Amino acid sequence: MKDTSESKDQQLTVALRIRPLSDAEQEEGASIVAHRVDDQMVVLMDPMEDPDDILRANRSREKTYMFDVAFDFTATQEEVYRATTKGLIEGLISGYNATVFAYGPTGCGKTYTMLGTDKEPGIYVQTLNDLFRAIEETSDDMQYSVSMSYLEIYNEMIRDLLNPSSGFLDLREDSKGEIQVAGITEVSTINAREIMELLMKGNKQHRREPTGANQTPPLAKTPRLQVIAAAAEPL
Repeated sequence: MKDTSESKDQQLTVALRIRPLSDAEQEEGASIVAHRVDDQMVVLMDPMEDPDDILRANRSREKTYMFDVAFDFTATQEEVYRATTKGLIEGLISGYNATVFAYGPTGCGKTYTMLGTDKEPGIYVQTLNDLFRAIEETSDDMQYSVSMSYLEIYNEMIRDLLNPSSGFLDLREDSKGEIQVAGITEVSTINAREIMELLMKGNKQHRREPTGANQTPPLAKTPRLQVIAAAAEPL
């Protein structure tokens, strides 16, 4: 949830997105048990509850949850991006850190939300487009350096997806007391297309484990895309 403190660089937003049923789930007669009530409230129904059970009529086991923002299965990629991520761009090019990640079990829609498709681009693509647009709009007054790294954490082991031959990497503390991934590849880039090409390259290197919950193997289990925009002194 959002941090109520006055420090803007410590805010945390938690969003929930309900995905639609897959074709296989519909064929099995499955039903959606999570229902968005309003912009923040979601009710989780008891899938085993029988509306005709008089003895339990007043003992419903449904649960209510509150989030900073909630989306149902009709929400568009653009709506999700604008409500969760777009507002971070200004702070990012001003020197603030920002992290956006999707969390959930296999098959819940993380890859679709973050990467999307050619026709329905996800948070990655929309963020990169807006980031480089913002950089271009302020390039007359500032100089920027953008670099990217891409890693996978699997069974507590870290791999560099841009240079998988480097083996497993370690976390180390640098001279400033900050935790860094030792030996991670950082690639300088100048536009969104280059970063997307690096993403696709990294996606080919990650571990794939198709499950019954997802016929198409997810693009990544726990990847981390890091885009760093550093503002230099005014020209």
